[in-house]
Amino acid sequence: MNPIAERLLSRARAQGADAAEAYLSRGTEFTVKVFNGEIESLVSAASRGVGLRTFSEHRVGFAYTSDTDADALDALADEALRNGRYNHAEEANVLPEPEVIEELSGLYAPDLGSIDPQRKVEFALEMERVATSLDPRVRRVSDVVYSDGAGHVELANTRGLDVGFERTVAYGVIDAIAEQDSERQSGFAFTYSRDLDGLDLAGVAREAVDNAVGLLGGRRVRTARVPVVLHPDAGTMILGVMGSSFSGEAVLKRRSLLAGKLGQPVAAPAVTIVDDARLPGGLASRPFDGEGVPARRIELVKDGMLLGYLQNTYTARRSGGQSTGSAVRSYKSVPEVGVTNLVLQPGTQKRDDIIGRVDDGLHVEQLHGLNTVNPVSGEFSFGVSGHWIRDGRLAEPVREMTVAGNLIGVLKLIVGVADDLRFRFAGGFCGCPTVLIEELAIGGD
Repeated sequence: MNPIAERLLSRARAQGADAAEAYLSRGTEFTVKVFNGEIESLVSAASRGVGLRTFSEHRVGFAYTSDTDADALDALADEALRNGRYNHAEEANVLPEPEVIEELSGLYAPDLGSIDPQRKVEFALEMERVATSLDPRVRRVSDVVYSDGAGHVELANTRGLDVGFERTVAYGVIDAIAEQDSERQSGFAFTYSRDLDGLDLAGVAREAVDNAVGLLGGRRVRTARVPVVLHPDAGTMILGVMGSSFSGEAVLKRRSLLAGKLGQPVAAPAVTIVDDARLPGGLASRPFDGEGVPARRIELVKDGMLLGYLQNTYTARRSGGQSTGSAVRSYKSVPEVGVTNLVLQPGTQKRDDIIGRVDDGLHVEQLHGLNTVNPVSGEFSFGVSGHWIRDGRLAEPVREMTVAGNLIGVLKLIVGVADDLRFRFAGGFCGCPTVLIEELAIGGD
């Protein structure tokens, strides 16, 4: 056991704690943003710290520090116990039962930390250079970012838990600006991996340019009810908005649009949604959660039916269930409930076949106003842009439209799911393929 954790747990027990848990983390971050061939901002930082939870008569105390000297650790344990005296006692305030944790390979790229920072800067500069060289209508970009990070977590408690893991992440983001006459359109693209060498520089630059240029010349369309095809990028953003509704904590507080719907249809039969903390290649994958509960693949919605919610130990005991290994935290916080790799499972159809099913409809590529979603009712009104679909093919670009409805209502109207699963950060690491919605109200001219 890490000597820091051992000292904290021993001190807490000696001072009267019934149980205790130490969460240690350390990590590095490197982020560079460039603009017009120059570095706009650069952050290179390292952090480390330890958080301690104590349990006394079902009262939880918590404190954290970045000072690991012996006296500071003793003071931390004393502070956590002191803080616990003022908290409400609940039977659900317990440590989880110890379980066997299976290793999860492929989370860590050991060479990332030895890469010359100048090479990372050059990667960002090259993303910008390539993007502005592909099409004369793209002369600049609004955002070009390279970022990476490495983290190490250790977790130990007085029930014999002593585990740890390491994880690295690297990604590049670009938002290209296409201009024609007085019109301006943006195009986003994202590439990710465990290390720099796994990023697709040429591909992400080309995608951002194509996305921006493809929207030039867009027009408004008539107000109508038509079939809607969601590009995977748009789908992941909607899935990300829904992520918090799967939280058992949100359900207990009646802040979830899925509260009270367990065992009921909340989507079309074509829809299966999972939170897979052991997903190969998933940037949020991990062997265990923020309490040391083994990570697993959780089916939340299967064939349209709501099967369950995400739980940590506290919310599971409050609701009479079992933890799903969904505790999320840092050393500065107690465990909450959150998603890892949230995925709307792909189907078997090809993207072109999905679009080919639409004679007259809308292909949505960009969404605006996601913060307007009501988290309890699910009502929304998004600004959208994309392309009109005519005779089963993408036709002219369209813009300045709104799509209104209800999130559960939209899920129930999905009649086609493609096999082109894509991921992006959207309130978690979310993945979604192209989906076909039978009909939605489109606000235009």
